Amino acid sequence: MNRKRTLTLPKPLRNMKPGIATKTFPAIVLLMMIASICSAGERKVNLRGNWKFSLGDNMNFAKQKYDDSKWEEMYVPADWHQEGFREYAGYAWYRYTFEITFKPNEPLFIELGRIDDVDEVYINGNLVGSSGGFPPAYYTAVSVNRAYLIPTEFLVPGKGNVIAVRVFDEGGEGGIVGRNPGIFSYDDVFANGYTLMGNWKINLGDDPTWSKEGIDDSKWETIAVPATWENQGFRDYDGYAWYRKTFTLPKDFEAKEMVLLLGRIDDMDQAFINGTKIGETGNLERRWAHNEEHNMSRTYFIPNDLLRPGATNTIAVRVYDQEGRGGIYEGPVTIIRKSEYRAFWKKYKEEDFSWWSILGWDDDDHR
Repeated sequence: MNRKRTLTLPKPLRNMKPGIATKTFPAIVLLMMIASICSAGERKVNLRGNWKFSLGDNMNFAKQKYDDSKWEEMYVPADWHQEGFREYAGYAWYRYTFEITFKPNEPLFIELGRIDDVDEVYINGNLVGSSGGFPPAYYTAVSVNRAYLIPTEFLVPGKGNVIAVRVFDEGGEGGIVGRNPGIFSYDDVFANGYTLMGNWKINLGDDPTWSKEGIDDSKWETIAVPATWENQGFRDYDGYAWYRKTFTLPKDFEAKEMVLLLGRIDDMDQAFINGTKIGETGNLERRWAHNEEHNMSRTYFIPNDLLRPGATNTIAVRVYDQEGRGGIYEGPVTIIRKSEYRAFWKKYKEEDFSWWSILGWDDDDHR
């Protein structure tokens, strides 16, 4: 629940034209703060340099195979008004082709710093993040620094990966103006556990059977965790929703005395693993949050022998959002040993992994 900001927000992105992820939400928006003293980050791809650039707006520009060979070049980061497009205000697209190697489920983020004013970011045709509101429900996000989670399912090892950035500028500066654009990995943050951050399934509404194993969620939409659902297309939704994620633990994973860290959720939740409820925060049946539930970090103990190493496991989270932002909006979202709980949070505090937050960071602090 967040009453600090009231905005006229655009309709869900699920109304996009065909060809850009219409069947499911590859979704993913994740505004996160990367602190300057964070020692975990590794730059995997340097995005400073010449990008392809075109004025106008066409959703086909997001596609991985789109031919941009005749586009002009634009240096990033730079104000496009200072790069020859003086006095232009409106839509424009950037595209950049890169190569990358990565591990399965490696926490990767594309960091673009400030963008003036509104953006959507696509990786190989999949939406991974957006900030601000495009016309007709325009609102600026010029002061917000962009850092979006890239699910590794969206990437191709090696060459041929494409970033496409849709930008709308109302006036003044225009374009990608952040200081230190790149793709970063924060993998060693999760050395003490098994991360559940990344793509989950989501379905609006409420059905108690969705907590069970074996439910067919293949037609559910896809959403990033952690991130608010407002920034992933559900911008005018308050009420019930269910999250689900299927995962396979390593065969040698120690499954006893484990804790699920489920981050912060707006507003209330119930968490299930393999059909068994392991914890809850707030009273979902009452449907009224009154104890600052949205600010509470979720820590749920997992009964011994509930997790199955080397086999499929399912986590389901029932969420009720009263108003404002909604969903599993902030990490950490991971499974760790109970004996390492204290050490995990000590490391979190000392190394300042506050980039799990949805708050922006000062662009001068991370370069």
